[in-house]
Amino acid sequence: MGTTAIAEIWQEVLGVPVADDDDFFALGGQSLAAMEVVAAVRRRLGVSVRVRVLLEHPVLADFAEQLGRAGEGGADRS
Repeated sequence: MGTTAIAEIWQEVLGVPVADDDDFFALGGQSLAAMEVVAAVRRRLGVSVRVRVLLEHPVLADFAEQLGRAGEGGADRS
């Protein structure tokens, strides 16, 4: 899965520009924002993942890779 749509979600939730190598928590993300990201990913991209996936893969490119796996049925889905 590409990072563009995910970056847009992060930008909206965090209110800052993001790049592929940015860390969600270094940008100011916290648990409530992580839940908002996961809900937005589910709504917009149709991919359901646990918040834990973002907590364990906080770099945008890594999170996007995990979402790609979830979309294929291979990651930790909720």
